[in-house]
This record gives sequence, C-alpha cells and structure tokens, in this order.
Amino acid sequence: MPNLIDGQGIHKESYAETVAALQAAFKTIYGVDINLDSNSPDGQIIGIFALAKQDFLDLIVQDYNSKDPDQAVGAALDAVCALCGIYRKGGTYTKVTVQITNDRTVDLVGLDTSANPYTVADQNGNEFQLIEGETALAAGTHNLNFRAKNIGAVQVQADTITTAVTIVLGVTAINNPAGPYEDGVDQETDAQLRLRRQKSTSGPAQGFLSSLRAGLLALDGVTSCLVFENNTGEADVNSVPGHSIWVIVDGGSDADIAETIYKYRNAGAGMKGTEIVQVTQVDGSVFPIYFDRAVESDLYVRFEIDVIGGGSYDADFLKSQLVLLYEFGIYDPADVASVASIIKGINPQLVASSVAVSNNGTDWLTDLVYPISKQDKFVLTEENIEIL
Repeated sequence: MPNLIDGQGIHKESYAETVAALQAAFKTIYGVDINLDSNSPDGQIIGIFALAKQDFLDLIVQDYNSKDPDQAVGAALDAVCALCGIYRKGGTYTKVTVQITNDRTVDLVGLDTSANPYTVADQNGNEFQLIEGETALAAGTHNLNFRAKNIGAVQVQADTITTAVTIVLGVTAINNPAGPYEDGVDQETDAQLRLRRQKSTSGPAQGFLSSLRAGLLALDGVTSCLVFENNTGEADVNSVPGHSIWVIVDGGSDADIAETIYKYRNAGAGMKGTEIVQVTQVDGSVFPIYFDRAVESDLYVRFEIDVIGGGSYDADFLKSQLVLLYEFGIYDPADVASVASIIKGINPQLVASSVAVSNNGTDWLTDLVYPISKQDKFVLTEENIEIL
C-alpha cells in the first residue's frame, strides 16, 4: 500500500513492503545476482534503511493521529481539547501536619520564600516541603504544615514521616501524628479528559436536555450532574412539577451553574430546587434560577479478607485506600464487584469474599445498592467499612 492520506485516513507501507522496494532498487543498481539475504552485509543495510523509514512513517502517523481528540495524548490532547473550550483538570497537593522537635532556636525555610524549602520524607521516600517558613523557631515541639513535593494523590499514614531530607542543626525529631489533613488529587488522565470532551460535544445537540448536561459538565469544578425533565402536566415520580426540570450538580460555582441553566433552559420551563441564584438578563431585570446540590449519603461496606499464601495485612491501610479509590457521582450505585476489584488492585494477594453493600447500615445487598434519593451521592468513610 502506498504512503498517502485519502478519505479513509492515513495509509503507510508495511515493513515488508519497504524491504521489498529497497531490494528491488539494489538489484537495479548492482544486478539481480546480488546477495540480499538477511545475514549478508547488503541484506543487513537494507534492514537498517527499512527500519529507519518505518520509524519516520510511524512518527508521521502519530502526528496525524494527534489531531484526533480520541487518539491524541498528552500535550497534543490538551491542544485539541482547548479548541472545544475544554481544559485538563489539574492536580492538587497532599498536605499534612508534621511535628518538628528542636532543642535550640532554628530557622526553617518554607515554600513561601524559597524554591528550596525545608524538606522531610516518609518511609516510602515521598518528600514533603514546609509550606510557610519559620524564623527563630523556639526550642520545643511544633506542629507545622507540609505539602507533598509531587502533585497528586500521595498516600500518607500516621507516624511514617520521620526522615529529614534537609539537615538543620537543632532538629532532633520528626513525626506526623496523623494522616493528611488535605488529600491531593491526581491530574485528569488522558482517558478522563477524552471522555469529558466527548460528553461536551452534545452541547450543540437538538433538545436542551443533552445540551444542558454537557454545558454543566464543561464547567470548572463540576464533577457530576443529573438533569431530569418532566414534560407532562403533573408532578412525576421524582416530584418534579409538570413542564419543569430538576438540575442536581456536584461541584462548580453557583453563578456558573445558574448562567448555564439560564442559557440552555427551554422558555417557559419551570425549575425545581432549593438553591436560588438571580441571573441578570439583557434588559437589566433579574431572573431566578433554581437547582439543587448533591447531598452526601453514607455508604456501608463489609467483607471478609483472605490472604493468598497466608500472612497478614494492614486493615487500616486497606480501609483508607478503599475510601480513596472508590468514588461516586450523583446517584451512582455501589456494587460488590467494584469493591472486590479495588481491593485486588490495592494488594493482589488479598481476596475479598462475602462482600455486601448497604445505604443505611442495616439492609445489606450482595449485588448493588443505590443511594436513597436521586439527589444523593455515596460517600465511603473508614468508619463504615467492616472487615468480618
């Protein structure tokens, strides 16, 4: 197949086709009796030329694919999504309080004044930097706030940050009495960004429902949303009044949400919700926009744990990881298969059995469970995880 771009996309010749073309060229120049076996000098140089050409063709294909938001990666994906007004959600830093004990007056440099702040580390080598510096810190034990050096989710357990990376004379002990007071969030992955861009493309679609949902999901800080429409003349099963909509949003600012609802809302459509935001119209008058915020609802999980090959495991760490990794959108169900899968991902040696989930801590199900209300979003805490 020749190297070309047509209505079907980009095409490039295969490695075998490149080798065949080079062999034909060599025979034209040096005669048909030339030895082009793969173990001959000429055969080897043909192989080198063919591989170099294939590398070049692969680079061209990658550049071509980088224009497609469903195939682009990294910075190329950021550039394509920016054309749609979609930007990658950045990560945040994990923050933790560390006790610093010193036997004399010391100065500790922070991120607020230096690019090389006072730094400590945990037993896994994760480094944490002092957020605000301390000048003439008197002898004693002090609780100071540190930030992980690397952005994103960094797992921190109590009593693990004990190592000084920056050596300061007078500092005699380092320890974190508790886990982080603020968990970091990983930067949005390529797969997550692609999915969010795909959802946003329904913005210009006919019918306001898809457009409104896409517009809300594109807002900064919005993590999930639900939009219910009742086009009948009477209240429906969700208590949405006739000819009205019910918008539920998790994250984002009230003003941005209200502006988006105002933009996409059908003329004359009523709205359900306890949040009220006044939007200023073109003529200067104000128009009230109603919507609801997601309500956090406790999820309860219980299971048994077996360790492959025997041995022990850290139950507290397992619970903390499960809480961190099992996330939900509005009215997303919790299912036992996801719980078992996440546990296996945390530690491949662990096998979860007799898994059950509940939305009230009393009635347990062995398949899946939904939040009690359409407005609810499950939240899992360590206190609501029971290991049998």
